[in-house]
Amino acid sequence: MSEASNPQLPIIVQSLVGRISLPFYLRCLQSLLEHCEEKISLLIHEDGSLQENDREQARRQLGENTNFIDLAETKERTLDQLSGHPYCQAIRKDSLWGIEFFDPLFAHPDDPISYYIDADILFLRPFFGLFEPKKVEGGALFLRDIQWDAYCLRPWHLFGFGMRPVIVKGITTALVCWDKRAIDWDYLEWFLSQNKFHRIPEWVMPTAQAGLAKRCQARVVSPSQLPNLYPNASIDKETFGVHLLGSYRDDWRPKVESYAKEIPSDQSPVQASFEPCQSRGTFAYGINQAKRWVNTRLNQW
Repeated sequence: MSEASNPQLPIIVQSLVGRISLPFYLRCLQSLLEHCEEKISLLIHEDGSLQENDREQARRQLGENTNFIDLAETKERTLDQLSGHPYCQAIRKDSLWGIEFFDPLFAHPDDPISYYIDADILFLRPFFGLFEPKKVEGGALFLRDIQWDAYCLRPWHLFGFGMRPVIVKGITTALVCWDKRAIDWDYLEWFLSQNKFHRIPEWVMPTAQAGLAKRCQARVVSPSQLPNLYPNASIDKETFGVHLLGSYRDDWRPKVESYAKEIPSDQSPVQASFEPCQSRGTFAYGINQAKRWVNTRLNQW
């Protein structure tokens, strides 16, 4: 019996941290443990910058249900599992985004479901149903990005002759739950081999996952429940967590902390709700790219 199908075992939720901003990351992971109604344990991957005193600090703050995974050991295991996929191996060797995507998939090879969450999501109130195997089976689960399609493609890359990339409407890979059996490894290897589509390097893996999402039964968390905090975002009574994007974190953190203090301690847990991923076409993607240009270049939201 897999860990995901045994209700007596804690659900293993994985994350990735580094020494920079470690106190903030630990605060976010602590909030996950405090507010998640399901029994979970944390498995933490490293970027190579942590020292032993950092791990000790994390264990004190996060408790006994927190484990660290050896970076060298997991790299070797992941590269072995990616045998026959040289472009997947290359991005795993060369980028943090490769660690973030591939290593959680192979940390527990016998478990078909993988749960990963970035350490910059702060949870504000009790919730349940986010880490539920039946919601992931046959596909994947992401955050919904209602502001941008944060992908590495240009609009014209989506049409033409021969094999072309495909995408769904904006997703954010700060939360990634995969049924590993649903991953189209041939598409992933092909997309990673196509450097002509990789116009924004840090968004190559999210774009690859947007293509994989198009090929399976992928879902997103309702954006009102787990919003990405762009400057024009909002928090409401359905919000149980927030993704504190690095570019806007300093502005949002005091607002979020103030909001969290006003939430009654006896409030009932919020049940996570989900929506299917939707395909994104060339024209709509082009409009979204123009919107992102206006947001970032003209600072108009």
